[in-house]
Amino acid sequence: MVESEAQGRLPGIRPVSVIDIGSNSIRLVVYEGLSRSPAMLFNEKVMCGLGKGIDATGRMDEDSVERALRALHRFHALSKQARATSMYVLATAAAREASNGPAFIEKAEAILGHKVRILTGEEEAYYSAMGIVSGYHDPDGVVGDLGGGSLELVDVAGTKIGKGITLPLGGIRLFEHSNGSLTKARTWVRKFMKNSAVLKTGTGRTFYAVGGTWRSIAKLHMEIRDYPLHMMQGYEISFDEAMALLPEVIEPKNIKPSAYSTISKSRRSLLPFGAIAMQEALEIMKPERISFSALGVREGYLFSLLKDEERAQDPLLTAANEIAILRARSPEHARELADWTGRMVPFFGIEETEEEGRYRQAACLLADISWRAHPDYRGLQALNIIAHS
Repeated sequence: MVESEAQGRLPGIRPVSVIDIGSNSIRLVVYEGLSRSPAMLFNEKVMCGLGKGIDATGRMDEDSVERALRALHRFHALSKQARATSMYVLATAAAREASNGPAFIEKAEAILGHKVRILTGEEEAYYSAMGIVSGYHDPDGVVGDLGGGSLELVDVAGTKIGKGITLPLGGIRLFEHSNGSLTKARTWVRKFMKNSAVLKTGTGRTFYAVGGTWRSIAKLHMEIRDYPLHMMQGYEISFDEAMALLPEVIEPKNIKPSAYSTISKSRRSLLPFGAIAMQEALEIMKPERISFSALGVREGYLFSLLKDEERAQDPLLTAANEIAILRARSPEHARELADWTGRMVPFFGIEETEEEGRYRQAACLLADISWRAHPDYRGLQALNIIAHS
């Protein structure tokens, strides 16, 4: 599947795989390597619903367990075929809370040949925040990671991560605990959120939304707006936009059925419950904006394995430099151009902010990435590479 002699691959790094055993889905991601801005080589998700029934029985449903174990057999084979040199297996709420969780984990470890790390709620919050730190420049706000079984909340300011909390407000759990009643679900959410000190620290800052159900809400908003880029990472809406959207997600009146086309059918039933959780969180927090993130626990865990000097690198400039290595005629010339323009800026009387400086350097690194295209179309080619990378 992944050829070792393939061109267009960064030198000096080997693939690593992460398996995330969640309450709603199990996902395998094979990354190009353990690096500051890891690219995905392969990504597959199986909706297993391990969290179904736990609220009522305390156990994972046997059919869900069988689906999950079959998926793990496949993921093990895919990871091996991708020549991943390391495998990291993480499990969250369903595996740690179910009475048959230990038996499931034992079988999973036998299939994968690797230890499964069962994250505590606080660890989930921490690695979700690390995922935000890895993908945003100087983040400031509250991270909310909505899974199938739990909701994690944690404050993040730059590289400083606060003490996270976990609440039993995952999408599946909300649906089952309320027997599908939106009113009961809202009462349950308010019971746990009303005293959240983490949310109360976020007024006027950013709410970073992580998790498949919340990303589906963002997809819905993109369809409603006819947004031209289907890029989830960093997609932002204002507080007012969110508070206008969420009631429509909870009880649709004006949303056309076609807007749901990009959302899997297995996810749609949970959207109103995820929207209630977000709405109640935002009512308490009152952030300036909501930023949806494609990066979460998996990326945060890998980020935590990097050396301090690698974690300190700027994600934008690191990614731009890697694209230059892969596509430019001379990456060294691109770096020289960034350095030279930095020294020339004062001579032209230009006052450059730190953010503008980052964009200038990134532009220099990306200036030659479309050199193979016809001269008349190089600008368009570069735009497409950057916009969709």
